[in-house]
Amino acid sequence: MTDKTSEFEAELRAVRNLSQELAQSNDLLASERDELKQWSRNLLALNHLTQVLTGSLDSETIVQSLFTGLATFIPLDIIGLARTEPHLVMTWSRSSVFTCEEMQVRARLLRHFPAGAKSGAHVQQSLRLAQAGVASGEDCASLSSFPTLGDDRHTMTIPLPITQDKQGLLHLERRQGTFTEAEFHVLSTVGTSLALAFRNADTHRQIQELASRDSLTGLLNRRALEEVLAREFKAGSRYSAPACFLLVDLDYFKVVNDQLGHLAGDQVLTSMAALMRKAVRDIDAVGRYGGEEFWIVLPHTDLDRALVLAERLRRQIECQAFEAGEGGVRMTASIGIAHIPDVAICSVFDWIAAADSALYDAKALGRNRVVVHVLDQVVSAESAVLTLAA
Repeated sequence: MTDKTSEFEAELRAVRNLSQELAQSNDLLASERDELKQWSRNLLALNHLTQVLTGSLDSETIVQSLFTGLATFIPLDIIGLARTEPHLVMTWSRSSVFTCEEMQVRARLLRHFPAGAKSGAHVQQSLRLAQAGVASGEDCASLSSFPTLGDDRHTMTIPLPITQDKQGLLHLERRQGTFTEAEFHVLSTVGTSLALAFRNADTHRQIQELASRDSLTGLLNRRALEEVLAREFKAGSRYSAPACFLLVDLDYFKVVNDQLGHLAGDQVLTSMAALMRKAVRDIDAVGRYGGEEFWIVLPHTDLDRALVLAERLRRQIECQAFEAGEGGVRMTASIGIAHIPDVAICSVFDWIAAADSALYDAKALGRNRVVVHVLDQVVSAESAVLTLAA
């Protein structure tokens, strides 16, 4: 009886052990299943994020997608992004608790991606990024050409080789916990996609820029200028924002082409374009309408200020000797101005027609003058004549 009891107890212990092992195996399988589900979700999120990044052709949208999407599947506290041409430094933090640390990251990025940095070679030589908590520039470690983890594995830096002359950097921080090897590889993939997205966006922007530029002068072309006019007219109609439109026509330009040749004429037009760009503000739009006629759009500008600029531009043109072939040429220009708001201007077409009418009056009154479109009136400045210089 004792032997049978002992045998039964042994079998019972074996069953219990087996049951415990089975329970442990089930727990392990459940844990691995949950981990597999989490990684599946992460891979889906990674795939979605990379598609969003590479599918956009706008740099701002790319950055916003990165900030909103990355931290949804990788626990992050601070994200920093910097790049050159165009200069860009942005940061994100998971909570206001990290505001101070976020500002420190931003300050370091600003130091190492200065707005004046133009050369990619210069950026590659001078880029430094301090590890989290290091404030002194002397303690910064050189930036690797490859993604790297900080010594404490709380930070990760990912260089972004956008083009040979344009560089960037993605900086990631986790204040609690460290980055795993798996996360390192996932984030490296994000960095590759981000660099590609910026490269595509830059290429698209350059193509758009070329499509909107006059091939000779580099100024905006007619289509691009009409878009600027439409935008400013809409702003004027909605918010009563003042704006002025200048039509600038070179007087007797045909003489230059006929006497000195078209190549000399092109020289004059190119120099004229450079003069006009320097004469206006960064927010103003300058373009070549065609031939020897130029457009200038002055947003948020009333008529008095536009008149001052137009008269100053007229005098600069009159006083400058333009290179033309082996010699030089003196030019003058007639300028017509139309401004909004104006009760007589109800559309972009009206705005262009008003400026054209003022320019026609400037020509009729003797050229080399500024004329403002005023309903049923002509407001003119002093006049002069064109001369050719030897």
